[in-house]
Amino acid sequence: MRNVDEINELLRPLARVEPGQPDSRASGAGARALLASIAVQEPDIASRGLGRTRRYAPRGPRRLALGLTAAAVLAAGVVVGPSLLEDGRGVAVSYANSAVEIGREGDQYVARIKDPFADHAEYTEAFHAVGLNVDLRLVPVSPGGVGKILGMIIAAKGSSRPDPEVRPDPSGPRFGGVALSMETAPKGCRPVQNGHCVMVMRIPAGFTGSVDVRLGRQAKPGEEYANFDSAMAPGEMFGGVRLRNGRSVDDVLAEARRRNLIAVFSLIRMDERTGVMSSFDPLPEDRVGPGWTVWNAWQVRAGVIRLLVTPERLPENPFYNGSAPPPAS
Repeated sequence: MRNVDEINELLRPLARVEPGQPDSRASGAGARALLASIAVQEPDIASRGLGRTRRYAPRGPRRLALGLTAAAVLAAGVVVGPSLLEDGRGVAVSYANSAVEIGREGDQYVARIKDPFADHAEYTEAFHAVGLNVDLRLVPVSPGGVGKILGMIIAAKGSSRPDPEVRPDPSGPRFGGVALSMETAPKGCRPVQNGHCVMVMRIPAGFTGSVDVRLGRQAKPGEEYANFDSAMAPGEMFGGVRLRNGRSVDDVLAEARRRNLIAVFSLIRMDERTGVMSSFDPLPEDRVGPGWTVWNAWQVRAGVIRLLVTPERLPENPFYNGSAPPPAS
Protein backbone atom coordinates (compact mmCIF):
# COMPACT_ATOMS: atom_id res chain seq x y z
CA MET A 1 0.00 0.00 0.00
CA ARG A 2 1.44 3.34 -1.00
CA ASN A 3 1.46 6.08 1.59
CA VAL A 4 -0.17 9.48 1.08
CA ASP A 5 3.07 11.23 0.10
CA GLU A 6 3.73 8.69 -2.66
CA ILE A 7 0.19 9.03 -3.97
CA ASN A 8 0.48 12.82 -3.98
CA GLU A 9 3.72 12.59 -6.00
CA LEU A 10 2.01 10.33 -8.55
CA LEU A 11 -0.99 12.66 -8.80
CA ARG A 12 0.98 15.93 -8.93
CA PRO A 13 1.40 15.83 -12.79
CA LEU A 14 -2.41 15.60 -13.12
CA ALA A 15 -3.08 18.75 -11.07
CA ARG A 16 -3.94 21.79 -13.17
CA VAL A 17 -4.88 24.02 -10.25
CA GLU A 18 -2.80 24.73 -7.16
CA PRO A 19 -4.76 25.11 -3.89
CA GLY A 20 -4.90 28.63 -2.57
CA GLN A 21 -4.25 30.22 -5.98
CA PRO A 22 -6.75 32.76 -7.43
CA ASP A 23 -8.19 30.32 -9.97
CA SER A 24 -8.42 27.37 -7.56
CA ARG A 25 -12.08 28.09 -6.73
CA ALA A 26 -14.73 25.86 -8.27
CA SER A 27 -15.88 28.73 -10.47
CA GLY A 28 -12.35 29.75 -11.49
CA ALA A 29 -10.98 29.43 -15.01
CA GLY A 30 -8.45 26.81 -13.93
CA ALA A 31 -11.04 24.54 -12.36
CA ARG A 32 -13.33 24.88 -15.40
CA ALA A 33 -10.46 24.04 -17.72
CA LEU A 34 -9.67 20.95 -15.64
CA LEU A 35 -13.31 19.87 -15.75
CA ALA A 36 -13.36 20.34 -19.53
CA SER A 37 -10.20 18.23 -19.94
CA ILE A 38 -11.73 15.45 -17.84
CA ALA A 39 -14.79 15.55 -20.10
CA VAL A 40 -12.80 14.89 -23.28
CA GLN A 41 -9.92 12.74 -21.93
CA GLU A 42 -9.95 9.02 -22.65
CA PRO A 43 -10.28 7.05 -19.37
CA ASP A 44 -7.06 5.05 -19.96
CA ILE A 45 -4.89 8.19 -20.13
CA ALA A 46 -5.36 9.03 -16.45
CA SER A 47 -5.09 5.40 -15.40
CA ARG A 48 -1.72 5.03 -17.14
CA GLY A 49 -0.44 7.93 -15.01
CA LEU A 50 -1.11 5.72 -11.97
CA GLY A 51 0.92 2.85 -13.35
CA ARG A 52 -2.00 0.85 -14.70
CA THR A 53 -3.32 0.13 -18.19
CA ARG A 54 -7.04 -0.37 -18.49
CA ARG A 55 -9.21 0.46 -21.51
CA TYR A 56 -12.90 1.11 -21.59
CA ALA A 57 -15.28 1.06 -24.53
CA PRO A 58 -17.81 3.89 -24.19
CA ARG A 59 -21.37 2.73 -24.85
CA GLY A 60 -24.27 5.17 -25.26
CA PRO A 61 -24.83 7.97 -22.76
CA ARG A 62 -22.13 8.01 -20.09
CA ARG A 63 -21.66 9.94 -16.89
CA LEU A 64 -18.30 11.65 -16.62
CA ALA A 65 -16.03 9.60 -14.41
CA LEU A 66 -15.99 12.14 -11.62
CA GLY A 67 -16.27 9.53 -8.87
CA LEU A 68 -12.76 8.07 -9.05
CA THR A 69 -11.40 11.33 -10.44
CA ALA A 70 -12.74 13.16 -7.38
CA ALA A 71 -10.45 11.12 -5.14
CA ALA A 72 -7.44 12.16 -7.22
CA VAL A 73 -8.68 15.74 -7.35
CA LEU A 74 -9.06 15.95 -3.58
CA ALA A 75 -5.63 14.41 -2.97
CA ALA A 76 -4.06 16.99 -5.30
CA GLY A 77 -6.04 19.86 -3.71
CA VAL A 78 -8.16 20.62 -6.83
CA VAL A 79 -11.75 21.84 -6.49
CA VAL A 80 -14.35 21.04 -9.17
CA GLY A 81 -17.77 22.66 -8.78
CA PRO A 82 -20.33 22.11 -11.58
CA SER A 83 -21.50 18.69 -12.66
CA LEU A 84 -22.00 17.44 -16.20
CA LEU A 85 -23.71 14.55 -17.96
CA GLU A 86 -22.71 13.75 -21.54
CA ASP A 87 -24.57 12.05 -24.36
CA GLY A 88 -21.70 9.90 -25.70
CA ARG A 89 -20.78 12.42 -28.43
CA GLY A 90 -19.08 14.90 -26.09
CA VAL A 91 -22.20 17.09 -25.88
CA ALA A 92 -23.51 17.80 -22.39
CA VAL A 93 -27.20 16.97 -21.94
CA SER A 94 -27.27 18.29 -18.39
CA TYR A 95 -25.39 20.78 -16.28
CA ALA A 96 -25.79 22.08 -12.76
CA ASN A 97 -24.15 24.76 -10.67
CA SER A 98 -25.29 26.66 -7.59
CA ALA A 99 -27.55 28.95 -9.62
CA VAL A 100 -29.34 26.73 -12.13
CA GLU A 101 -29.87 23.12 -13.13
CA ILE A 102 -30.38 22.27 -16.82
CA GLY A 103 -31.36 18.90 -18.25
CA ARG A 104 -32.59 17.44 -21.54
CA GLU A 105 -36.20 16.29 -21.39
CA GLY A 106 -37.42 14.98 -24.73
CA ASP A 107 -37.23 17.74 -27.35
CA GLN A 108 -36.52 20.48 -24.79
CA TYR A 109 -33.85 21.64 -22.41
CA VAL A 110 -35.43 22.46 -19.06
CA ALA A 111 -33.67 24.98 -16.81
CA ARG A 112 -34.71 25.13 -13.15
CA ILE A 113 -33.50 28.27 -11.41
CA LYS A 114 -32.21 27.48 -7.93
CA ASP A 115 -30.80 30.88 -7.00
CA PRO A 116 -32.67 33.86 -8.51
CA PHE A 117 -30.14 36.28 -6.96
CA ALA A 118 -27.06 34.71 -8.60
CA ASP A 119 -24.85 36.61 -11.04
CA HIS A 120 -26.17 36.23 -14.58
CA ALA A 121 -22.78 34.84 -15.67
CA GLU A 122 -23.60 31.63 -13.78
CA TYR A 123 -26.74 31.14 -15.87
CA THR A 124 -24.82 31.86 -19.08
CA GLU A 125 -22.14 29.34 -18.09
CA ALA A 126 -24.78 26.64 -17.63
CA PHE A 127 -26.61 27.30 -20.92
CA HIS A 128 -23.34 27.38 -22.87
CA ALA A 129 -22.36 24.04 -21.32
CA VAL A 130 -25.33 22.36 -23.03
CA GLY A 131 -24.77 24.20 -26.31
CA LEU A 132 -27.42 26.93 -25.91
CA ASN A 133 -26.69 30.60 -26.54
CA VAL A 134 -29.01 31.99 -23.88
CA ASP A 135 -28.31 35.18 -21.92
CA LEU A 136 -30.66 35.11 -18.93
CA ARG A 137 -30.82 38.16 -16.65
CA LEU A 138 -33.04 38.14 -13.59
CA VAL A 139 -34.28 41.60 -12.62
CA PRO A 140 -36.14 42.80 -9.49
CA VAL A 141 -39.90 43.08 -9.89
CA SER A 142 -43.08 43.44 -7.86
CA PRO A 143 -44.62 40.25 -6.43
CA GLY A 144 -46.98 39.98 -9.40
CA GLY A 145 -44.09 40.01 -11.87
CA VAL A 146 -42.03 37.19 -10.34
CA GLY A 147 -41.42 34.40 -12.84
CA LYS A 148 -42.66 36.43 -15.81
CA ILE A 149 -40.67 37.33 -18.92
CA LEU A 150 -40.27 41.10 -19.11
CA GLY A 151 -38.49 41.08 -22.45
CA MET A 152 -37.07 38.65 -24.97
CA ILE A 153 -34.82 39.27 -27.97
CA ILE A 154 -34.39 36.30 -30.30
CA ALA A 155 -31.71 36.28 -32.99
CA ALA A 156 -32.59 33.54 -35.47
CA LYS A 157 -29.79 31.50 -37.00
CA GLY A 158 -30.06 28.96 -39.80
CA SER A 159 -33.22 26.92 -39.32
CA SER A 160 -33.91 28.40 -35.87
CA ARG A 161 -36.70 30.72 -36.89
CA PRO A 162 -39.98 31.04 -35.01
CA ASP A 163 -42.88 29.10 -36.49
CA PRO A 164 -45.40 31.34 -38.30
CA GLU A 165 -48.38 32.07 -36.05
CA VAL A 166 -51.94 32.94 -36.91
CA ARG A 167 -52.32 34.34 -33.41
CA PRO A 168 -49.77 34.85 -30.60
CA ASP A 169 -49.03 31.73 -28.56
CA PRO A 170 -49.38 32.58 -24.85
CA SER A 171 -46.76 29.96 -23.95
CA GLY A 172 -44.08 31.65 -26.10
CA PRO A 173 -42.60 31.45 -29.62
CA ARG A 174 -42.31 27.99 -31.12
CA PHE A 175 -39.40 26.46 -33.01
CA GLY A 176 -40.19 23.26 -34.87
CA GLY A 177 -43.41 23.03 -32.88
CA VAL A 178 -41.60 23.29 -29.53
CA ALA A 179 -42.22 26.36 -27.35
CA LEU A 180 -39.54 28.56 -25.81
CA SER A 181 -41.36 29.37 -22.61
CA MET A 182 -41.24 30.31 -18.95
CA GLU A 183 -43.36 28.95 -16.11
CA THR A 184 -43.32 28.17 -12.42
CA ALA A 185 -43.37 24.72 -10.84
CA PRO A 186 -45.70 23.66 -9.40
CA LYS A 187 -47.74 25.38 -12.10
CA GLY A 188 -49.34 28.65 -11.01
CA CYS A 189 -47.34 28.99 -7.77
CA ARG A 190 -45.81 32.31 -6.67
CA PRO A 191 -42.07 32.09 -5.94
CA VAL A 192 -42.17 35.17 -3.74
CA GLN A 193 -44.68 33.51 -1.41
CA ASN A 194 -43.67 29.85 -1.57
CA GLY A 195 -40.13 28.62 -0.95
CA HIS A 196 -40.92 25.41 -2.85
CA CYS A 197 -41.94 27.30 -6.00
CA VAL A 198 -39.27 27.20 -8.74
CA MET A 199 -38.95 29.22 -11.95
CA VAL A 200 -38.57 26.95 -14.97
CA MET A 201 -37.43 27.91 -18.48
CA ARG A 202 -37.92 25.59 -21.45
CA ILE A 203 -35.82 25.90 -24.62
CA PRO A 204 -36.24 23.76 -27.77
CA ALA A 205 -33.31 21.35 -28.04
CA GLY A 206 -32.93 22.18 -31.73
CA PHE A 207 -32.63 25.92 -31.16
CA THR A 208 -29.35 27.17 -32.66
CA GLY A 209 -29.89 30.93 -32.50
CA SER A 210 -29.40 33.21 -29.51
CA VAL A 211 -31.89 34.63 -27.06
CA ASP A 212 -31.64 37.39 -24.45
CA VAL A 213 -34.24 37.11 -21.72
CA ARG A 214 -35.12 39.45 -18.84
CA LEU A 215 -36.96 37.47 -16.20
CA GLY A 216 -38.62 38.84 -13.07
CA ARG A 217 -37.35 37.78 -9.66
CA GLN A 218 -38.37 38.83 -6.16
CA ALA A 219 -37.06 42.31 -5.34
CA LYS A 220 -34.90 42.71 -2.28
CA PRO A 221 -36.04 45.31 0.31
CA GLY A 222 -35.55 48.77 -1.18
CA GLU A 223 -34.82 47.57 -4.74
CA GLU A 224 -36.64 49.43 -7.49
CA TYR A 225 -38.94 47.44 -9.76
CA ALA A 226 -38.01 46.74 -13.38
CA ASN A 227 -41.72 46.28 -14.19
CA PHE A 228 -42.48 49.85 -13.11
CA ASP A 229 -45.06 50.33 -15.87
CA SER A 230 -47.31 47.51 -14.59
CA ALA A 231 -48.63 49.48 -11.60
CA MET A 232 -52.26 49.44 -12.83
CA ALA A 233 -52.31 45.79 -13.94
CA PRO A 234 -54.45 43.33 -11.95
CA GLY A 235 -52.78 42.37 -8.67
CA GLU A 236 -50.29 45.25 -8.74
CA MET A 237 -50.17 48.17 -6.27
CA PHE A 238 -52.49 50.41 -8.33
CA GLY A 239 -54.50 47.59 -9.90
CA GLY A 240 -57.96 48.70 -11.01
CA VAL A 241 -57.11 52.43 -11.19
CA ARG A 242 -58.02 54.04 -14.52
CA LEU A 243 -56.16 57.09 -15.80
CA ARG A 244 -56.97 56.94 -19.51
CA ASN A 245 -58.84 60.26 -19.34
CA GLY A 246 -56.66 61.77 -16.62
CA ARG A 247 -57.62 62.47 -12.99
CA SER A 248 -56.84 65.26 -10.57
CA VAL A 249 -53.87 64.96 -8.24
CA ASP A 250 -56.13 65.27 -5.18
CA ASP A 251 -58.30 62.40 -6.40
CA VAL A 252 -55.37 60.08 -7.14
CA LEU A 253 -53.56 60.93 -3.89
CA ALA A 254 -56.67 59.90 -1.97
CA GLU A 255 -56.58 56.54 -3.76
CA ALA A 256 -52.89 56.13 -2.91
CA ARG A 257 -53.56 56.80 0.78
CA ARG A 258 -56.35 54.19 0.79
CA ARG A 259 -53.76 51.68 -0.39
CA ASN A 260 -51.10 52.80 2.12
CA LEU A 261 -48.82 54.01 -0.64
CA ILE A 262 -46.36 56.89 -0.64
CA ALA A 263 -46.67 59.05 -3.77
CA VAL A 264 -43.81 60.76 -5.59
CA PHE A 265 -44.14 62.87 -8.73
CA SER A 266 -42.66 63.38 -12.18
CA LEU A 267 -43.49 66.24 -14.51
CA ILE A 268 -44.36 65.30 -18.10
CA ARG A 269 -42.75 67.65 -20.60
CA MET A 270 -44.28 67.88 -24.05
CA ASP A 271 -42.55 68.87 -27.28
CA GLU A 272 -44.49 71.89 -28.51
CA ARG A 273 -43.61 71.23 -32.14
CA THR A 274 -44.52 67.53 -32.33
CA GLY A 275 -47.01 67.26 -29.49
CA VAL A 276 -45.34 64.15 -28.04
CA MET A 277 -43.67 63.62 -24.69
CA SER A 278 -40.04 64.69 -24.54
CA SER A 279 -39.03 63.93 -20.94
CA PHE A 280 -40.04 63.15 -17.36
CA ASP A 281 -38.52 65.26 -14.60
CA PRO A 282 -38.72 64.39 -10.87
CA LEU A 283 -40.82 66.98 -9.07
CA PRO A 284 -41.02 67.78 -5.32
CA GLU A 285 -44.50 67.28 -3.88
CA ASP A 286 -44.75 70.89 -2.67
CA ARG A 287 -44.54 72.09 -6.27
CA VAL A 288 -47.52 70.01 -7.40
CA GLY A 289 -50.93 71.68 -7.34
CA PRO A 290 -54.05 69.78 -6.22
CA GLY A 291 -55.75 70.53 -9.53
CA TRP A 292 -52.92 69.21 -11.69
CA THR A 293 -53.70 66.17 -13.85
CA VAL A 294 -52.32 62.64 -13.36
CA TRP A 295 -51.95 60.75 -16.65
CA ASN A 296 -50.11 57.62 -15.55
CA ALA A 297 -48.70 55.82 -12.49
CA TRP A 298 -45.51 53.79 -12.15
CA GLN A 299 -44.62 51.51 -9.26
CA VAL A 300 -41.18 52.46 -7.92
CA ARG A 301 -40.56 49.91 -5.16
CA ALA A 302 -42.60 48.30 -2.40
CA GLY A 303 -45.02 50.91 -1.02
CA VAL A 304 -44.03 53.73 -3.41
CA ILE A 305 -46.01 54.91 -6.46
CA ARG A 306 -44.87 57.55 -8.98
CA LEU A 307 -47.55 59.84 -10.45
CA LEU A 308 -46.84 61.42 -13.84
CA VAL A 309 -48.49 64.82 -14.03
CA THR A 310 -48.96 68.04 -15.97
CA PRO A 311 -50.10 71.42 -14.56
CA GLU A 312 -52.58 71.86 -17.40
CA ARG A 313 -55.07 69.44 -18.84
CA LEU A 314 -53.89 68.07 -22.18
CA PRO A 315 -56.16 67.37 -25.17
CA GLU A 316 -55.44 63.65 -24.82
CA ASN A 317 -53.48 61.27 -22.63
CA PRO A 318 -49.92 61.26 -24.04
CA PHE A 319 -49.50 57.62 -23.05
CA TYR A 320 -52.24 56.62 -25.49
CA ASN A 321 -51.33 58.73 -28.53
CA GLY A 322 -48.29 56.74 -29.62
CA SER A 323 -45.78 58.80 -27.61
CA ALA A 324 -45.03 55.81 -25.40
CA PRO A 325 -46.26 52.26 -24.85
CA PRO A 326 -49.68 52.36 -23.15
CA PRO A 327 -49.81 51.38 -19.45
CA ALA A 328 -50.42 47.75 -18.58
CA SER A 329 -53.95 47.22 -17.34
